[in-house]
Amino acid sequence: MKQKKIYVPGIFTVGMLFFICGFTTWLNAALVPYLKASCELSNFQAYFVTLVFYFAYAAAVFAALRPPCKVEPASGMMIGLMAMAAGALIFIPAALLRTYPLFLLGLLVAGAGLGLLHAAAVPYVNALGAAESASRRRCAMNICSKLAGMLSPLVVGSLLFYKIDSLEASIQMAEGASRAAELDTLAHKAVLPYLVILSALLAAAVWVKFSPLPNVAVGNGGEREEKGSGLAHPLRFWLGTLALFLYTGVEVVGVVSIALYGKSTGMSLEAATALPACSLLASALGCLLMAVVVPKRIGRERTVAVCAALGVIFSVAAVNVPGRLAVAFVALLGLSAAPVWSLVFSLTAKAGKGAGASAVVLAASALGGALLPLAYGYLADEVGNRHAYWLLVPCYAAILLYARARFPTAKNIDVRK
Repeated sequence: MKQKKIYVPGIFTVGMLFFICGFTTWLNAALVPYLKASCELSNFQAYFVTLVFYFAYAAAVFAALRPPCKVEPASGMMIGLMAMAAGALIFIPAALLRTYPLFLLGLLVAGAGLGLLHAAAVPYVNALGAAESASRRRCAMNICSKLAGMLSPLVVGSLLFYKIDSLEASIQMAEGASRAAELDTLAHKAVLPYLVILSALLAAAVWVKFSPLPNVAVGNGGEREEKGSGLAHPLRFWLGTLALFLYTGVEVVGVVSIALYGKSTGMSLEAATALPACSLLASALGCLLMAVVVPKRIGRERTVAVCAALGVIFSVAAVNVPGRLAVAFVALLGLSAAPVWSLVFSLTAKAGKGAGASAVVLAASALGGALLPLAYGYLADEVGNRHAYWLLVPCYAAILLYARARFPTAKNIDVRK
């Protein structure tokens, strides 16, 4: 009876934290077009949003999961939430002053907090219940994260981009002090949503403080670091890590770029801000299909290969089909990308040994979300939003090659070499 009293509020708490993780992560899909407009940035400059956010996330999750980790998961949750609240607080003077470097500082702090929060929350998914039902709990947490991701650009975007098209028209016509005043009006739109986000994060920190969470093992979900063990399968491990780096990058590009791409095809910016939610809905459908079909019908490597092949097809179509149909293919990239991460991670984690290997994989994959969107932004400035999607084709092709590769068995590999 006592355990049930711990599990029910504990599962609710962890679900809430995964919701916060998803909401904060995909808030960048609204921030990129918002900051591009309010701070008058190039595409390349605008994608520094994802660079600093995912770089800070990667550094924090690596520090939190790399043994020996001295921070208990419950404390890590509190530190992560407070850091995210500090990042939200920095956004308020950044919006009032319309200062892009200050926005980036807020994203840096928030990204680091998110990395700590995510690393601390993961062990509880396995700890709060029977081992045989852990996969169902992981599925439920992923649903919380995806739902939050779909809501994030819709809810915050509706506040940031309310009547944005008329305001942009006024900005284009204005000059000098009048233009600066109009831009300030646009920048100030971030104050209210970030005050709400700040309050929500502080309330979540208070909830976690008084939640009856059990003590769990420090590290990657209770996974032990085996001293002096090396890698069980180094070739599969490093190629899998590269595949996850590329996968995370192409997924982030597909979601955060679609609003600006939609605008480039003639859509109003206010309407285009709903497009990231469409991409994330396709991603959620992909996860659902994976849960139903993959275990019994296809198999992990073949599923990754199919998804990567679809990614190549959708990327080529996004570049070559006319008008707004191309935007639909960008949204469909979410369908092709969704199942890949968990499948490749499971293959890669088994190829390494211990929590340290998993820390490397998670940090490296997050760096893909930092670097590939920046490369897309540079190409968008050089060749246009549409042709910049050629960047995704070799990335998906590399993931396809990894999925179809035939590795020697681990027992035939001498890890000392």
